Amino acid sequence: MLGVAAAARRAPERGRAPGPWVLAALLLAGLWLAQPFRIPSASMRDTLLPGDYVLVQKLEYGLPVPWTGRRLPALRPPRRGDVVVFRNPRERGEDFIKRCIAVGGETVEIRDKRVIVNGDTLAEPYAIHTDRATRPGGYDYRDNFGPLTVAAGQVFMLGDNRDDSDDSRYWGPVPLGDVAGRPMVIYWSWDEASGGPRWNRILRRVR
Repeated sequence: MLGVAAAARRAPERGRAPGPWVLAALLLAGLWLAQPFRIPSASMRDTLLPGDYVLVQKLEYGLPVPWTGRRLPALRPPRRGDVVVFRNPRERGEDFIKRCIAVGGETVEIRDKRVIVNGDTLAEPYAIHTDRATRPGGYDYRDNFGPLTVAAGQVFMLGDNRDDSDDSRYWGPVPLGDVAGRPMVIYWSWDEASGGPRWNRILRRVR
């Protein structure tokens, strides 16, 4: 009888909720593997809009090891077409989000708004142009650029909104060490103009 009574007293312990330390550890692990990111500008329209909130997974390109300045080995490097979050080359305390257009060893060129990699014009259904005018080469790098061969260990990034994006045309390729991760899904979207959520964008995959 004593054994039965002791088992009855112990039974509730098996159903207890996780303690605060366990929850804190799970939260830290989740933040280590993924990071929320708010889209601040229109440089990635129409793929991503200002006010979109995306979840960025950091495992694929190599997780940073806290307080060491090092990273775990990447599962794979960024590939052409990936949407990537990376450290702003000019303001190191903030992040940018753009699309990878060329990787190390590839030659990228822009001729009258057409992007050419290794001599082939890219099919880019994600890219938009809001300005019908084409700026000639030598005026600036928006519509005519290169050719430039991307160095090993770097990636060339462009915004999908090609006529309104601060990207590798102006500050060069991005070192792989500055790449943070790849956004997977829009988990929330808020339209400042209407003052309400964009319900049709929530849970949309980022491609």
